[in-house]
Formats: sequence, structure tokens, C-alpha cells
Amino acid sequence: MEENKNSSQETMFQSSGDLIDAMKHSFEFWHKNYVDAPLNYTLVWKKGLQSNSEILKKIEKTWRNTIKQGTEIQMEQFLELWSQAIRKSNFELAKKPIQQWQEFWENTTDEQFRIYAEVLKMLESYWKSEQSKSIE
Repeated sequence: MEENKNSSQETMFQSSGDLIDAMKHSFEFWHKNYVDAPLNYTLVWKKGLQSNSEILKKIEKTWRNTIKQGTEIQMEQFLELWSQAIRKSNFELAKKPIQQWQEFWENTTDEQFRIYAEVLKMLESYWKSEQSKSIE
């Protein structure tokens, strides 16, 4: 039973090309730009989640049947794990702990996979916007 559960989670994760592509792009952006001077990714992303209503709307729309606090915790857990993972030396090493986080992915829907992908993209855009404001 456990082996079957693991393989179905792996298959579900692999079938979500959007999330894998977004993670790869996210890894390349954050790792390439900030490897020499690492950011506190979790803090940057938490601020992005709090200050960007478009990101929050996207998250809340997907998890409309759950309480808001639970949704925020789930997203924060994903981003916390991802912030640790992108410090790895390459993308294959970075995605491994994400894929192995079975209890998290157990009840994840295809729509939620898409939202994680969109949020990664939106956080990158948010950070680029913040950086351009700092330069001006």
C-alpha cells in the first residue's frame, strides 16, 4: 500500500509540468542572481504574499473551501521548503526534497499544483518590481 501511495504521488507530481517548469525557472532566477549574496527567501516571499493582493486572491480562489489561515500555512510551508531547496547546487538536487515531501503532496489537486507554479512566477515578478523601485 505504501509503495503504491508513493508511486501515485510521484506520478501526480511529474504530471504537473507547470509546477516543475516554474520550479526550474524559479531555481535558475533565485540561484543565479543570489547565490553569492543569498537572500532570506522566506522573508521576501512572505512580504510578497502579504503585500500583493493578486497573489492572495489567486491562492484564496483555489482553496476557497478551506479556511484562510490553513491556506496561508500550506503556502508558507511550500515556500519554506522551496527556499531551502533552491540553495542546492543544481535543480535536480533542489527538486528532490520537494518530491519526497509526501505528506504535503498527498491531497494536492492539479489546480493546487498550478497555483504553486503561478505563485512562484508571481513572486519573481514581485521581487523584480521591488528591485526596480529601489533603483529609481
